[in-house]
Amino acid sequence: MKRTHVLAVAVAGALLTGCGSQAGPAAGDGGADGGARAKDTGGCPLTVAGLSEATSLTWELREKREDHPLETMESVRATACLYTAADAPQDGSDPLALRVDVVTGDGIAKVREEFEGNCGEFGGKLLDSAAGDGSVICKRNGTIVEGLVGGTDRLVNVYLVNAGRATAAKLTPAFDKILVAVDGA
Repeated sequence: MKRTHVLAVAVAGALLTGCGSQAGPAAGDGGADGGARAKDTGGCPLTVAGLSEATSLTWELREKREDHPLETMESVRATACLYTAADAPQDGSDPLALRVDVVTGDGIAKVREEFEGNCGEFGGKLLDSAAGDGSVICKRNGTIVEGLVGGTDRLVNVYLVNAGRATAAKLTPAFDKILVAVDGA
């Protein structure tokens, strides 16, 4: 059953990648009016600079998809942002990928419930995150590759899509930092 969850997450990233999503810029323009931040995030709640600083990897916002149905709960729609780090190749020489799903409205409770259920079902333990109020991470087999941050108005689900074991172990200490870097955390 554990393999099913990993496969579902991998498929989620593959589906987003193949959707003809909008590509987001990878870096800001350095403008004093805040344009750099808007360009850096492409409207996503995590900046490339913040993600890179948290992980010591070079990330790029590859795709953004508005009103995207979640693969595990098609009735829930999210803004889905896919980041890749080419300097951390995984199996098959694919770049490391991190996905950020932003959920609002009645989808928040559903996503939180599924997150907590999957964490326990697949042998994980929910832990409070340094990101604050109600933010949690799921620790499985000594590694952390997913977490939730946000409250009642907006929930952000952050997870590594295709990290191998060595990469997951390396990024575990950085996962709280990633959640802290989420806008509005």
